[in-house]
Order: sequence, then structure tokens, then C-alpha cells
Amino acid sequence: MLVPELTVADPKAAAGLLGRFGFALDAGLWRLGSQALRLVAGTPAGHGRIDHIALAVPDINAALALLTAKDIMLDPDVTPGGPDFIAEFWQDGLHYVYLSGPEGARIELCQRVTGAAMATGHDHIGIACASLAEMQGFFETAGARLVASVDLARPEGIIPVRFLAYEDAMIELYQPHARDRPAPGLWSRLLVQGLATALQGPEGLTLAPL
Repeated sequence: MLVPELTVADPKAAAGLLGRFGFALDAGLWRLGSQALRLVAGTPAGHGRIDHIALAVPDINAALALLTAKDIMLDPDVTPGGPDFIAEFWQDGLHYVYLSGPEGARIELCQRVTGAAMATGHDHIGIACASLAEMQGFFETAGARLVASVDLARPEGIIPVRFLAYEDAMIELYQPHARDRPAPGLWSRLLVQGLATALQGPEGLTLAPL
């Protein structure tokens, strides 16, 4: 099991917002289908290397309508106009939208055109890298397996993206051209069931025992 840890200043308010997303507390973890996360109190530092978690949904428009009706807001920095589309991902493309989770932590909804999820749950954990090759090497040494490689051609240049299967989760590594994000951030580290000791990765990334 791979569990992202969310650090917030106000855990009570964060718990309330997670509940509106559909998460429920179970044995110390917040769960929504196959996605689990841990909520901890601390001093958040904005968006770090772990940029977002992504939930797979059967119907992105229906899911978005349900959540916005609960006063959950679109992320103003990524998809302020609503759902967008990436044609290069998976077989026939991916619809996606970013929402503002607790204290601004990014939570993405995504729906594959082919093979959409039957129920809401884990899709991936998104990690922005200054050096994708170094981050990929770290995860592969830890036991991850490369699933897909995509190079997104954008006006600002090529953005390399790599999807890796790790534990029971999917990791999305990508190397944007311009970024100024501290590490760690709101999504502060990844917790790994069965890990004997913490592993310090590149760029402030930490894998810690669950």
C-alpha cells in the first residue's frame, strides 16, 4: 500500500473538506474507494515535489457537478475553466480537472476515454521533477516498474512524463519547464506499507514506513 501524507495547519477543517469529497476515516486513514491518505497537523509549505493526487472517476462531468454542488472549488492555477483533455495519455486520451482540496492541496479528477474506472478511486500520484531521470531511477531502485512513457509537445517545449507502477499505486513523474515549488509541501511524503526504514529520494522526496 502506498499512502500520500497531507500536512495541514487545521486538521479539523481539512477532515470536513475530505468528507465532502467522499473520503471517510477508517483505522487512521482517510479512504475513498482504492485511494487512501493520511492527514497530519503541521506547517504546510505550499505545493512540493508531490504536486497532487488523482482520483479516477467513471464520469468526470457528473463527478465535478456533484463536488462543486458541495462548494468544492476548481484549482485556480491549473484548470480554472473546468475539465481539459490530454490526447497523448493512454489509448485514446484523458479528461481531467484539478480541484482545491484542504488548504489548497491539489486533487485531480480524471477519466480515461477508453477503460474509464467503474468507481471512484486511486488513479495516480503526481510528482513534479527537476530531473525526471534521477527521480525515475530512485523509484525503480525502490521496486517501481515503468508502465508508460509520454513526451508532451507543448508551445513551451517538450514535457516528459513517465508512469510507474509502485506497490499498488501509479506514480506520474513529469518535468515541467518552469517551476518554483518548495519541498516538502502539502502532500509531504509517501507512506509505504512494509517499508523497513525511510528512504530519502532526490529533491526532498521521502518514502516512509506506514
